[in-house]
Amino acid sequence: MTTPSFGQPGYDPATLAKAAQALRSAPAPGIAPPDEGSVAAGLAARQAAGPSGVTTVDVDALFAGMQAMQQQIDALLAEKASGAGIPVQATAESLRELIKTHASQSPGTDHADLLRLADDAVDAAVNAASSGIGGPVVAIAGKVVKALQKVNPGPGDFHYFRQALGFAEVHLVDAAEALVPRPARQPAGQVTSSQPPATVIQGSVTG
Repeated sequence: MTTPSFGQPGYDPATLAKAAQALRSAPAPGIAPPDEGSVAAGLAARQAAGPSGVTTVDVDALFAGMQAMQQQIDALLAEKASGAGIPVQATAESLRELIKTHASQSPGTDHADLLRLADDAVDAAVNAASSGIGGPVVAIAGKVVKALQKVNPGPGDFHYFRQALGFAEVHLVDAAEALVPRPARQPAGQVTSSQPPATVIQGSVTG
C-alpha cells in the first residue's frame, strides 16, 4: 500500500481530520453570503469519507482540489471587496460548479431543473459580459434562488448548497448590476457626393 504524500506544508492527517470534524459539527448557517472556509471543509469531508472499504486518502489530490475551488471563490470575493467589479461570467460559472457539486452529493433529489437554470445563468452572463446589460442575469439569478429553495436539503452539512445560494442571491446579482451598458453602434452615414446631381432627360437611356 502506498503511503500518502503530504506535499503541502502544514497539511497532515490531523489537519484533515480537524477539517472533517469541523464540517460534521458546524451548525447549519442561515441564508447568507458564502463562508469562504466552508468550501475547503466540505471537500475535505467528502474526500475523506471515500467509497466503502477505502482506508487511504490521496492527500495531495485532496488539497489540490480544495485549493483550486477556494482560490476561484476567494478571487471573486476579493474583487467584490475591492470595488473593482466582479466578472459576471466567472461568477455564473462558479455558481454552476457549486450547484453541480451539491447535486452530486444529493443523488436522491432531482436537480434537473436547477442544473438547466445554472446553464441558462452562464449563457446570460456571457451575453451580459458582451453587451453590458445585466438585467437578464438578475432575472435568472432570481429563478435559481427559487429553484434552490425547492431542493433545500434542510439543516446539516450542505455547504455547497449554501455557497450556491449565496452566489445566486448576492454575488451574481452584484456582478450583473455592476455592468455598464455598451454604447449602441451608430448606423453608417449616407454616402454623399460633392458633385451636383445628374440631370435626367426624359426618354433617354443611361448606363
